[in-house]
Amino acid sequence: MIHAETATLDISLIIEDQVLIGSGVHIYVENHKFDDPNVPIFEQGHSGAALVVLEKGCWIGANVIILPGVTIGKNAVIGAGSVVTKSIPEKVIAVGNPAKVIRSLA
Repeated sequence: MIHAETATLDISLIIEDQVLIGSGVHIYVENHKFDDPNVPIFEQGHSGAALVVLEKGCWIGANVIILPGVTIGKNAVIGAGSVVTKSIPEKVIAVGNPAKVIRSLA
């Protein structure tokens, strides 16, 4: 499931060749604003779109959540159920909430 405004989707998500995406994956390119504690979050709107890139050959496990502005490196593996809050380099395995690199594949 991709969460984005259709007007910005073509400039906010890049999925390169040979990417594997498991079931139940959520990719977010925008988020709710919550800067002002005196204004209900519902009334604060959304942040602008931040580019998400899934580089060639990466594997995104089932039920992974990818947050705005993240790049998943070439041939990286993201373990099932992980929450990716920061970019992940190429040729590694990353798991958890937040996702952290646990092993190199190089």
